[in-house]
Amino acid sequence: MQEAYALHEGAFGTAIVLEASANLVSHAHSETQLALWLGGARACAHVGAETVPYSESVALGVNAFEAHDMVRLDDSGSSLFIVFMIKKEWLDELGQAKDRSFRFPSPRVPIGAALRRSCWRVLDLMISAGSGRERIDQEVERLLEAAIAASTAGGVDAPVAGGIGVALDHRLRAAIAHMRAHVSEKTTIDEIAAKVGLSRAHFFALFRDQLHTTPQVFWSGVRVEEAMRRVSEGGELTDVALDLGFSAPGNFSRFFKEHTGISPSIFKRATRAPSPVTVTGIPREGQPS
Repeated sequence: MQEAYALHEGAFGTAIVLEASANLVSHAHSETQLALWLGGARACAHVGAETVPYSESVALGVNAFEAHDMVRLDDSGSSLFIVFMIKKEWLDELGQAKDRSFRFPSPRVPIGAALRRSCWRVLDLMISAGSGRERIDQEVERLLEAAIAASTAGGVDAPVAGGIGVALDHRLRAAIAHMRAHVSEKTTIDEIAAKVGLSRAHFFALFRDQLHTTPQVFWSGVRVEEAMRRVSEGGELTDVALDLGFSAPGNFSRFFKEHTGISPSIFKRATRAPSPVTVTGIPREGQPS
């Protein structure tokens, strides 16, 4: 099964059109994520104890650092999604400008007619040659505002929450800084906990209580984040794999795909090519073959 993939990078973050033919392991991102199912095989996601079934009327909204997965529910083919990876800084600025919270109060985002129309407008703009970046960003902003409003019970805004990182325990912030500074080194969760003066049990409890995830899931997210940065900047896949401590490029490719839904080679081709992007090997009409 060929993978279809399109990518738009804007002020808000990244929008990805993804055709997934395999499950995603539990993982977390430093960005907020909104994922809408466009068709294909049915799928669901797990966020904590809650199961979110993707459908025409339900999308997934995940706040920064919340662990989640994706499980395909049948083998009828690939599952097609549009996924928005939203930068914390952009959400913070938008929240201040609108004087409201831009966090999902629930991972289950109901999709009404207006939200679905906005989704298809974004999709059309992403795959249409000549669509300006600013126009796509404006439509994405409208979509995200509508999605967060839809996920708020009763349509009432939730209280504005402080940004991630402001209220975190200082030892947790130190651990995260250590992970990012030493992402290329082989280390263990116990060693990281010891670096910040915590027992293994206390370390796990802090991640659970403040970030709603585990140290291992967060550590994998840091490594994926760094891998995506290096690959998008044109790094050779073998070099990136070895630099991040993988014993073989195949192990790195498998890890990357389990956490993002696509292979690093496809991600590299998409991020280095001019928008709009196809990586199926079949050019769009009007594009040179």
